[in-house]
Amino acid sequence: MKNNQLLKTWLRIILGLFLIVYALNQYFHFLPTSYGEMPDSTMDFLDAVVVYLPFLYFFEIILGLFLVFNKWTPFLLLVLFPLSVAFLIFSISNQDFLDALPAFVVALLNFVLLLFEKEKYKPLFQK
Repeated sequence: MKNNQLLKTWLRIILGLFLIVYALNQYFHFLPTSYGEMPDSTMDFLDAVVVYLPFLYFFEIILGLFLVFNKWTPFLLLVLFPLSVAFLIFSISNQDFLDALPAFVVALLNFVLLLFEKEKYKPLFQK
């Protein structure tokens, strides 16, 4: 039981730090990023949502901080899940699976942490 709690804590902190570093990199560009050659449909999508991206990155920083400091974690994991799936779909749509690795990591961490919290979600699915 104690090992599971320790694993959950480390996975939560890793996910939180990953979100913080990724979002801060979008503002300050301290890590190299490449989305590769994007299909036209992906570029059209980016053109449509580019005005909202700074708000999304700010939201990711807040989510990451809350995860690192273990505040509202079960709720935040539910909020983060659609974002992590969208991040994964977007990364896969670029057709370069190596560049999609961070998205796989985020989605996997989010899913595993959701499984750790599954008892807390049971009331949501009961009549």
